[in-house]
Amino acid sequence: MRSAFLDNIKGIACLLILFHHLAFYGPMSDVANTVIPNSIDFFFDGARLAVAVFLCIGGFLTGLKLSEPNFFAKHSVQQVIWHKYLRLVIPYLGAIALAIAASFAASRLMEHHSISAMPDVPQFLSHLFFLQNILGYESLSAGLWYVAIDFQLFAVCALLVFLVEKLSPASWSYRSTRLITLIIFSALTIASVIFFNRDDTFDVWFIFFFATYGLGLLTAYLVRSQSHHVLILSVAAITIFSLYYQDFRERLLIALLMAFLLFGSYVSNWSKSKLWNNPLRKIGEMSYSIFLVHFPVSLVVSGIWVQLYPSDPWMNVFGMGLSALLSLLLALPFYKYIEKN
Repeated sequence: MRSAFLDNIKGIACLLILFHHLAFYGPMSDVANTVIPNSIDFFFDGARLAVAVFLCIGGFLTGLKLSEPNFFAKHSVQQVIWHKYLRLVIPYLGAIALAIAASFAASRLMEHHSISAMPDVPQFLSHLFFLQNILGYESLSAGLWYVAIDFQLFAVCALLVFLVEKLSPASWSYRSTRLITLIIFSALTIASVIFFNRDDTFDVWFIFFFATYGLGLLTAYLVRSQSHHVLILSVAAITIFSLYYQDFRERLLIALLMAFLLFGSYVSNWSKSKLWNNPLRKIGEMSYSIFLVHFPVSLVVSGIWVQLYPSDPWMNVFGMGLSALLSLLLALPFYKYIEKN
């Protein structure tokens, strides 16, 4: 599904994450904080909630794909997961190459905790298979954990749907297998809400993020279903658990609001308005490329700014804006020649 409305939402979320990383990693934000402390605080704390938007959208798009009737009667589960891996890993490896080069250049200009050392073979292989966080290796670029989690979530969901379809008796209808799938997805979402998402020791595993991803999944099944009552009950149960158990976890509220927006965009005409054909749509289309290239760009700009403007707060504000702009510009060829190639 290619939705201009959805791309607008992704564009806004992408920009928030870009500025969150600029605020989080410094060093420009450390200097700029003296003149725009409220903005830095917002991007440092509030903007990271945009991750919940991407997780919910990711679950929704996965749900739309996997909820096709008898999906794995038409597709090999190995091919589906392999295709997802290739879509993620090719631009991901390009970003790692950029990050290694940027870290080398930045290390000649400044000393900072965000600069990574040259990776050894085990560290690189752990990144190649999205295992760096599970195995305890330092990430080579900001945000690569999200790519690993996205792959885990997709692969687990694909395997679950495949096993339900494969192990169910041939006499069972699609509605029966879909109901079993829904029960499993609802159980995983609720388990994540009430337990796993509350314990940071699970934050390298898919189950920690299933609270938000699962809401997107269930929304996709809702819009595909001709009999909505089971799905509505599932979403209602998850909402009640979320409100009862959260302390107060804003990311769940953001994901819940996003789920309602996704449902509305799919079943109504307002999401088809020409209003959504704007620059944010292009940013949303390129969001993965922007997400991958912005950290190497910010490392190099930060290194130059440390040399030129080590204590000028307004020039560091300008440097943050310049870093964001250069990230968007670099994402254009990266998207065209690497992500879409």
